[in-house]
Amino acid sequence: MDKIQRMSRRLRVLFLIGVGLVPVLHGLGWAFFERVLETPPLGFSALFGLGWGQLPEMAGPVTPLMKALGFASSMLPGAASMYGLACLAGLFGRFSRGEVFSAGATGLIRRLGWTLLAVQGLRVLHGSLSTLILTMDNPPGRHMVSVGLDSATFTEALTGVVVILASWVMDEARKLKEEQDLVI
Repeated sequence: MDKIQRMSRRLRVLFLIGVGLVPVLHGLGWAFFERVLETPPLGFSALFGLGWGQLPEMAGPVTPLMKALGFASSMLPGAASMYGLACLAGLFGRFSRGEVFSAGATGLIRRLGWTLLAVQGLRVLHGSLSTLILTMDNPPGRHMVSVGLDSATFTEALTGVVVILASWVMDEARKLKEEQDLVI
């Protein structure tokens, strides 16, 4: 159990750092949008909600207003991701204290599952908003809104459902154990 507790403390710190990095990375990505476009990063799709083949045709350069709105849009799924990372930090904090099958731990796992589902919906919304934002300076009739769904969206949403169901099973097992502990 000592190894699990030690590793859990490290992971808790890592997830807390991740909470702080999410807005910083999104902000940097939008602040340096043009440079990001020149060298495709691995996280482009997650950050901007667009794939490389899906970049809309823009009439002019990306303005500071577009960047600010794009950042705000990207923080919709970003905020949900921050919440998910905070749930993970809380969960591993509990694990580091030896609370594995507690009501608090199963509750955090359930919230994490719901967060995974929410992030997928918010990513689709962000992708649609991003195309609208990037084409907002286009002439009338050339504005664009696109909705993108791919297999990764469905896979990650399914993962969220599985995590929710697993937390439910864990909570039922915890309740049964508590009932057994009361029987003499």
